[in-house]
Amino acid sequence: MKPELQAYKALIKATVRADRAARIAQRLADKKQQLALLTYRRMNVAREQAKKDIDIPTKMKLLKDMSSLTKRVELLKRREPKNDKSLLFVQDTKFLRDQVSNAKEKRHIQHLKDVAAFINNQREYNELIERYNPGANMSQEERVKLTANRVGFNIPE
Repeated sequence: MKPELQAYKALIKATVRADRAARIAQRLADKKQQLALLTYRRMNVAREQAKKDIDIPTKMKLLKDMSSLTKRVELLKRREPKNDKSLLFVQDTKFLRDQVSNAKEKRHIQHLKDVAAFINNQREYNELIERYNPGANMSQEERVKLTANRVGFNIPE
């Protein structure tokens, strides 16, 4: 196999592995935001349904809207970003392809391999930091709650 192709494959693999965790976290945040928005819409529809002076066509439309929103919420709750196969691919490889196609010198190819190794090492470093310092990525509220739990207290809601 050509050294340029090896460097390209190493870069793609490193990029996918390093980027996947961040993309999963982003998808989870998006999912949480969409669930909140749909829940808000359902509450508004329920308020409209609770009104007493509603005509029958409007009531039927509200029932249809509530059913549709409930289905969307259930679908969204079932969707797991970790199982999404699109996260196993790099979206835009044009820049990487250009870099590899311009890599004619052995030194440039080695540099691309070093970049792939650096990306892998950064990913591993971040995983180790998360594993051995679990509170590093917690919010202040979560830290306080865990500390209170540790000494036997519960934080009021």
